[in-house]
Amino acid sequence: MFDDSDLQEYRALAPAIYPDCTTLVLVSMPSVDSEVDQFYFADSSNRFWPVMGAIFNMPSETKEERLAILEQNHVGIWSVVKSCMRYLSREDTMQDIVLNDISGFLKEHPSIKRIVCVSHDALRLLQEADGQAAAIACYVPSPSAADLWYDSVEKLVPEYQKAFGLNSEF
Repeated sequence: MFDDSDLQEYRALAPAIYPDCTTLVLVSMPSVDSEVDQFYFADSSNRFWPVMGAIFNMPSETKEERLAILEQNHVGIWSVVKSCMRYLSREDTMQDIVLNDISGFLKEHPSIKRIVCVSHDALRLLQEADGQAAAIACYVPSPSAADLWYDSVEKLVPEYQKAFGLNSEF
């Protein structure tokens, strides 16, 4: 277990965004591994990049390949939370949450037409941050290895394909 003395401050990473981005993937707050690597979904047990590779039929092993997936498919990634106190990477421990300016971000990136929230918390926090943005958002299950229900890439792929508006053949 943990107590409040175990909480540490975390800050959002800069958005991974391209000028013609049409889909924004939102996390609540990047993991500890992501913060260390300064790259989204850096935890090797996280299934996000294998899922993205599968739905876009592209390699997803290296950072360069992952950035190519984003750029070629007009996808960006950002965090709903600007800063918070948290125990390790656990969303359920976030306190003193400061939200990012989602509305301002969407005005700077008017090509974004779809928002994909990779957890219930990300969607809930988006609703707090910007109700209008939440209207174009959908939820997908977390790709974290901690999600025991969606415990494989194969289970996640159809959910992500649907959220990205792709066909559901895998």
